[in-house]
Amino acid sequence: MHFVLGALPDADGEATVTGNVVVIGLGNGYRRDDGVGPVIAAAVDERALPGVRVVNQIADSLSLLEAWSGAALAVLVDAAISSRSAPGRVRLCALSEVTGPRVLSSHGLDVSAALALGRALDRLPAQLVILTVDAEDTSHGVGLTPKVAAAVPQAIVAIEAEIAGTRTLSVEGLSQ
Repeated sequence: MHFVLGALPDADGEATVTGNVVVIGLGNGYRRDDGVGPVIAAAVDERALPGVRVVNQIADSLSLLEAWSGAALAVLVDAAISSRSAPGRVRLCALSEVTGPRVLSSHGLDVSAALALGRALDRLPAQLVILTVDAEDTSHGVGLTPKVAAAVPQAIVAIEAEIAGTRTLSVEGLSQ
């Protein structure tokens, strides 16, 4: 079965995402805050949003490429570590932030390589959004730190807004 997305405009004449959305939780639940991506994705999955598929078992860049291939909207959810980290901060990131020498990911999955390969093979989603939560602790162990756990509801609201086309966060790294 194939979905035709954006075939009919909404009342404002704008096409909206009506299905074929994938939310991808990246991270390792055995590395404390690095597990926030799968926690958020699982919470979105529990909401059983129509037209939304959740993927949580991404082991490598090729799995990521397969998960988002053909999607109208792909939302990557991951923990972030950067020189500007503020534990628990939820943000949307520009694609440029996951390419080059300053990669935000807190683990070895190379999103940059998946993006490059997806471009080369014409297997990128129509729209890609990267939502991160700044991590505090990625040492061995289970469970999120309190600041990161407190950010989960805000991240879910931001994802639901992206799906509805009513973005609630500005995209860092892009000029507005």
